[in-house]
Amino acid sequence: MRVSVTFRIVAGLVLLTLSTLLIACSLKLAPNLNRVQMEDRARYCEALAVSSSLFLTQGNTEALKGYLDAVVKHNPDISAAVLRQQDGSIFLQTGKTDDLTGTSAENRFNKVRIELREENHPWGQLEIYFPVENLGLLSLWQMPMARYITFVVACCFLGFYLFLRKTLQSLNPSKVIPGRVQEALDTLAGGLLILDTREQIVLANKTIARALRSNPDQLQGQVVSQLPWIQQAEGETNDELPWTRVLREGTTHKGVTLSLESNAAVADCFVVSCAPVLDDLGRMRGVLVSFEDVTELEKKKSELREMLQALHESREEIQKKNEELQHLATRDPLTSCLNRRSFYEQMETLWEQAQKQGTPLGCILLDIDHFKSINDNYGHSTGDLVLKGIGGALMDLVEEPGVLCRYGGEEFCILLPDHDIDQTDQVAERYRLAVESLEFDDLKVTSSFGATAISLGAENPQDLLDEADKCLYAAKRGGRNQVARWDRVPRDMDFSEPIAREPTPAQQEPAQESTEVSTEVAISLGSNMECLAQMIDAHDFTGLSCIAEQVRLTAGRHGISAIAEVAGQLQQAAEKADVIEAIYLTNRLMELCQSYQSLHLQHTVD
Repeated sequence: MRVSVTFRIVAGLVLLTLSTLLIACSLKLAPNLNRVQMEDRARYCEALAVSSSLFLTQGNTEALKGYLDAVVKHNPDISAAVLRQQDGSIFLQTGKTDDLTGTSAENRFNKVRIELREENHPWGQLEIYFPVENLGLLSLWQMPMARYITFVVACCFLGFYLFLRKTLQSLNPSKVIPGRVQEALDTLAGGLLILDTREQIVLANKTIARALRSNPDQLQGQVVSQLPWIQQAEGETNDELPWTRVLREGTTHKGVTLSLESNAAVADCFVVSCAPVLDDLGRMRGVLVSFEDVTELEKKKSELREMLQALHESREEIQKKNEELQHLATRDPLTSCLNRRSFYEQMETLWEQAQKQGTPLGCILLDIDHFKSINDNYGHSTGDLVLKGIGGALMDLVEEPGVLCRYGGEEFCILLPDHDIDQTDQVAERYRLAVESLEFDDLKVTSSFGATAISLGAENPQDLLDEADKCLYAAKRGGRNQVARWDRVPRDMDFSEPIAREPTPAQQEPAQESTEVSTEVAISLGSNMECLAQMIDAHDFTGLSCIAEQVRLTAGRHGISAIAEVAGQLQQAAEKADVIEAIYLTNRLMELCQSYQSLHLQHTVD
């Protein structure tokens, strides 16, 4: 429960007054009531002693006893009176004499003893017993000083409370503002605070009070900077809060984003604007602070950032899989050399470049000798090891910008830019020696090579390959494990005579056709996914709609219904310029495309 400001001020003033009284007592500036009491008792006992001496002188014992009885009876501060003779024997006693015996009597009574004389001779003593005051609440209340302090505290509290309640009511801004104006401030959609020059809250409407999990009255007097604010302005290097800057600079600050620390996933967020409050002389009197609650907007932005992050991650993953697919689409799965399809593409480019620039271009075609017998005698697994070993050795030997291809079966083809026939012949011989030096578990493998160059008269790429193939034929006819070059092959050689070679490449390529077609689809979808991400980044919904339509048509033609369906939904969202839905569907489409690529990669590897 929160204590009101008025009560806290009154309590402070009362404690200050009480402290002043106690300090005065400790400095002996206040009267010592205990000492006054003891002096009064001493004078009273002396009077009793004088009266008792008169009675003893007259020998009137009965009158003396009656006198003491009357004194004890009518004086509550006296518990008992004892008259002792000089030898210590009790001559007369009255009051609660039974309590005077025992060891605890001294702790329960204060004793005053007065000497009595008869005709200037000692006669005895008069003992008066006063009760010791206990420290209980009742005994405290009976103490004059306690009653005095209680009275002062009660009067001060009541007087201070009535005075300050009236004074603070006139100084409270919420009381000064008319009720209808306060209601209007409370109905504002945005929060409103009025601060003094010490950043203390002077006035708060209900909107900001609800946001701060409090009420307007409780917020009054709090230092607003002590609340757990987090400054979120991008690029802001100054941690100074906006109202502090207004008080320091005296200028208006707008559009500062602040949030409150919270355990929630998204903290309460506000756009804050501050303006100085000046008096008639232009002096700073405080700050007017307005708060616009943008928590829901920040939640949407947070979700959007998460989806964009997921989009970029999917984009990177798809790009990675595209590279893997591109590798699979262009490489022979067994030897990792280029396949014939990619080789032809690069050969066309190198041919056109050589023709345009007038530079040489060499071509080598090699065939593994007696490869069929290796498969028949040692098994196809050994044949695969031989192909992998020779392919790996050739990839290490062929330097950029040379091109290595598994031309089919046990044949490999190599293009050598900037190589004439002599250089090509030398390189072919080096490759032949490298193959001959390979070891495959006591198996000796050799290869036959055919070498030609563009300068020997080939009119097109196919002519160049035919020349290399005929050279290879000549090398086989010449005894194998040798290099035959086109300018040294007899023109009258009969190339129709059969020799032991594996089936032609044309007979082996169809087995890869369906894989290449599906790989093309996977690569095309991956490329489209990259374009979708670019359109999202550029907020180009027209381009996004066009690419989504392309994806829908491509997926539909190849029976990929899930991708086609989501692509159609994305096309509709792009036409409506629905950012959130477009980002969500793009993420979904990328996930489906990524799954399709993964399945295709696994199928291709298997």
